[in-house]
Amino acid sequence: MPFQDIDDESEVAAIPKAPSAFERGLRKLFLKDWGLKLLALAITLALWLAVTGQNKPVTLRVSGVQLNFLRHEGLEISNELPATIEVVLTGSPAKLDRIGPRDLVATVDISDQKPGERIVRLSRDRVQMDLPEGVSLQGFHPATLPIRLEPRVETQLDVEVKFEGTLPEGYELAGFTATPAKVRLRGPADRISALHKAMTETVWLEGKKESFNLSSLAINIPDPRIDVIDPTVDIHVEILEKKRADVHLTFVTATDHPAWSSAPRPLVID
Repeated sequence: MPFQDIDDESEVAAIPKAPSAFERGLRKLFLKDWGLKLLALAITLALWLAVTGQNKPVTLRVSGVQLNFLRHEGLEISNELPATIEVVLTGSPAKLDRIGPRDLVATVDISDQKPGERIVRLSRDRVQMDLPEGVSLQGFHPATLPIRLEPRVETQLDVEVKFEGTLPEGYELAGFTATPAKVRLRGPADRISALHKAMTETVWLEGKKESFNLSSLAINIPDPRIDVIDPTVDIHVEILEKKRADVHLTFVTATDHPAWSSAPRPLVID
């Protein structure tokens, strides 16, 4: 049986080298449970996009924001102005969602304006608002306001009682007295000058047969721009029974005037 010589220098099959601990860790990190890891990555990416979207600034229009004015001492606004305006805000959706019109007040500084007709442009320099951090003011609607400024004056006017209702037959209103007889009013000069009397609230005369008193009767000045410094008065109302005129009847007989014997007899009233 022939024998084959084995060469000592023949090649020997290489034995695979065992992976190191670092290599095993990398394989475990990236290859083991790769489906769960891919899902976690997708969730993380979605959360990151959501958070990024919430922090992205957006614009919001808020209607019904209360309007207030800072004016020069001694001046009053005489014309009618809107009580609220619309403001445009910029900020993150999370912060803007927490803002409502009742939380906001727009204070317009017109202390630099002089008496007369003025057009005030609303701007961030003129309007002050207390806003949360990260929320900024961008604009207003309307953007301008027509304002008439008048000197503030104070005056006294006679009290006039407003009577309604009908007295019973045979009675009449003899008069009234008010305490105080004059009340003090304060407001824009043009509006004060348009008043001639200080009218009270309604006093009813229906069915009254005797004089009466009323205390703390309110002065009714419907103009919201006018302040009533003396808001109430006490009054005394005088009601009297009407006087009946005396009637004297004199009867003339035919004896006194024979010519009337066949004619109707007249009635003479003194």
